Amino acid sequence: MVPEEQPRPDPRSPGLLLKNAREAAGMSVEQVADKLHLLKSVVSSLEKDCYDRIRGDTFARGYLRNYARLLGMDADDIVGCFNSNAARTGNVRAEPKALRRREPLGGGPGAGRVGMVVALLALSGLFLFQTREPARETAVNTQAPLTVETARGEQRLAAALPAVAAGSVDGN
Repeated sequence: MVPEEQPRPDPRSPGLLLKNAREAAGMSVEQVADKLHLLKSVVSSLEKDCYDRIRGDTFARGYLRNYARLLGMDADDIVGCFNSNAARTGNVRAEPKALRRREPLGGGPGAGRVGMVVALLALSGLFLFQTREPARETAVNTQAPLTVETARGEQRLAAALPAVAAGSVDGN
């Protein structure tokens, strides 16, 4: 049985390429960290190809890309070296849980909108119900004259009508 060979990292490591370019440009780690708005320890980790202290491969790629641009290098070449090293060594890390997109709890893409419409309608109804004016009491003239047409002509009678409570429809 032949022992399985360990995968070797790309001899063109992105960290080594960046470090050599930085030194050739006469820049210090502090200057690079200041221009990229990173901690010195992050820049040192990038140059050592030690990505444990960086939050996921997406951030590492972004830092490498910006570092390469700062030094006037081909950013895609540096990121390509990073990707090939990660694929060869099997060190592709999952993104931190907090950075992953959350799956919707339920319903389709329009469920939130429908819920908002229903909530707004309910609030509007409650507002209208709370702000409506109470029914006004109207005076009913119970002593109104009554005009009746008969064979002898129109006759006016004084009739007393029963009092009806205000707001009552059927008179009870």
